[in-house]
Amino acid sequence: MHKNILRTLPVAAALLFAACQSGTTNGTTDNAAVQDSLAIDSLSNDVMAVHDEAMAKMMVIRRLRTRVAEVSDSLGKAKADTAAYHTAGVMLDSANSAMDGWMRAYDMELTGKDNAQKKAYLSSEKSKIDEVKTLMLKSIDDAKALLKEQ
Repeated sequence: MHKNILRTLPVAAALLFAACQSGTTNGTTDNAAVQDSLAIDSLSNDVMAVHDEAMAKMMVIRRLRTRVAEVSDSLGKAKADTAAYHTAGVMLDSANSAMDGWMRAYDMELTGKDNAQKKAYLSSEKSKIDEVKTLMLKSIDDAKALLKEQ
């Protein structure tokens, strides 16, 4: 077994050397390409971090939507004003739809884009998902306040 490992070491070293050489030009690394790649990865991670944080609130939105509908139905039967509950329900539905729409439209693979287009796309998507998150948090806060929940 040790003989097999010793035989593969030179091959592995040669492959490693060749891989290292493929990213160099006249002995210098193409820093611009590396920086672009790092910037794209960073932007992509930022977008997904906001998405993940917002997605964690989807069950809260659905629970609050059900609760708002229940209270609205009860008040409607008692002939009480349900406008605030209707508005809260619409906002919760809007937040839910905004997240669903963003996820359907998001191009995680960045298909057919060069590095500049990828950066521009991810910056735009970061703004969009930030807006979705803001809408979600506001709809949750408003519904909780209306329902007198913590």
